[in-house]
Amino acid sequence: MAESLSQDEVLEAVARHIGRPGQGPRLRRTGADITRLPMLDLRVVRSVETRTTRAETRPGRYDISGLPTFEGKLRDHPVEPPRNPARSGRLELVLSGSARTVDCGCDEGRQPCARCRARGTLDCDIGPSCPVCKGVEPCTWCDGTGERRKDRATSGPAGEKGPSGRTTCLKCRRARTACPQCRGRGTEQCRRCEDTGFRVCPVCAGERSTKHAPCDGTGLITRWTAGSVGHAPERSTTRLPDPAPPLRVRQQAGRTGAWQRATLTRAGEPLPDALDPAHVKAVASALESRPGEVARQVDIGWLPLVSVAMTDDPDHVFYVFPGSGGLEVLPVWSRRRSLRAAAVVAAVVVLLLLVAALV
Repeated sequence: MAESLSQDEVLEAVARHIGRPGQGPRLRRTGADITRLPMLDLRVVRSVETRTTRAETRPGRYDISGLPTFEGKLRDHPVEPPRNPARSGRLELVLSGSARTVDCGCDEGRQPCARCRARGTLDCDIGPSCPVCKGVEPCTWCDGTGERRKDRATSGPAGEKGPSGRTTCLKCRRARTACPQCRGRGTEQCRRCEDTGFRVCPVCAGERSTKHAPCDGTGLITRWTAGSVGHAPERSTTRLPDPAPPLRVRQQAGRTGAWQRATLTRAGEPLPDALDPAHVKAVASALESRPGEVARQVDIGWLPLVSVAMTDDPDHVFYVFPGSGGLEVLPVWSRRRSLRAAAVVAAVVVLLLLVAALV
């Protein structure tokens, strides 16, 4: 197809587009700069394979009879490549003869409770401060310790009448010395342990042991050597020329251009004969085999594209490419005209700012 875009055909297509049919040769004489910019759209999807082995364990008698097996080294086991390289997949296998069920080594499926350290109980925090004495003077005799205070003089022998409203202390048993609310404790009674100082462990419920997690309480473990063969797609894209033509040209060529396309599915498969010579090296480099590649799909699209800049029309560049009905011509502004338009816009903006400042 590239050979079909001769200079004469390109110039005649431009001449027809500007309303001067038959004057293609005249455009050449007046000065026409023709640049070939063949377009390439190369998309590659490779399926890359990875193989790993690992030790696996499951609690109890675990059934792995439904998994396929492999012998010897996993790298030597034949696995069919995926039919669609764009799809991910994983095959799980078992090394032949590696599966066995063994005793866990625990105490018949139980293990000491880690929360209470096999005591069955937990220390309980004391309750909140007494709302009456605030824990400051729960007992005038022992201060809630159960023993006589040594830093103050006592109010008299046991049984002697003490301060009004006081009651017998639960700690030292002294009459009429304790706060009537907490009775010498200095705190409210703990509702969880009723002031015993310990409570039942919520993890083991006082049993001092819990189910052994690795064997799920069965006392047995199934072990085997597992193998995994994974397939993951890796995608790459190459688009030429570089730098790319203007966006408008790329969009129009993508919609109406008569692209030639080919699909390759094997490494080393010959490239299409019609591929533009300017692209052969780039395509060959992009299609080199990658480590672990087991399958591929290569979609190649190419389209001849020519730009024409004419001396007698410096404001436009004409892009020519084959379409479904013949050669299509798409004019775009030249760099010179784009810069001039940008300068005009900038001048208008400056003028508007000056007017706004004066108003």
